[in-house]
Amino acid sequence: MVGMEGLARRAMATLSGGERQKVLIAGALSQDAEIMLLDEPTTFLDPRHQHEIINILKKINTQHGVTILSVTHDINHAALFSSKIIAIKDGAVAFRGPPESLMNNSTLAGIYEKPFTFVSHPETGTPVIIPEAG
Repeated sequence: MVGMEGLARRAMATLSGGERQKVLIAGALSQDAEIMLLDEPTTFLDPRHQHEIINILKKINTQHGVTILSVTHDINHAALFSSKIIAIKDGAVAFRGPPESLMNNSTLAGIYEKPFTFVSHPETGTPVIIPEAG
């Protein structure tokens, strides 16, 4: 399911970050878990591996009914690929709801104490944050 067939004989230490993440996800799947708890599953991965991991997790969730709970600091990924978001500030829940309710300045500025600039994602129309220019 995670596309690791060609790497089965390689040692873990020889795998890239994205390949390692796939192995860890495969290990969790082999335990028939109903819930997967992930801590920054795409951090330090190149864009290709980020995309692969997100698509694997989406498939696990939608096709196999596994609940995915992921901690991330990537607000755009959370908005684009989550059905529900919980934002924590100072150890308390600052937001709980659908991504489209999070992605606005009144909500995010209250959480992060800074304003953001948004554009609509060209494929989904979802508001996404663009980086500051300077």
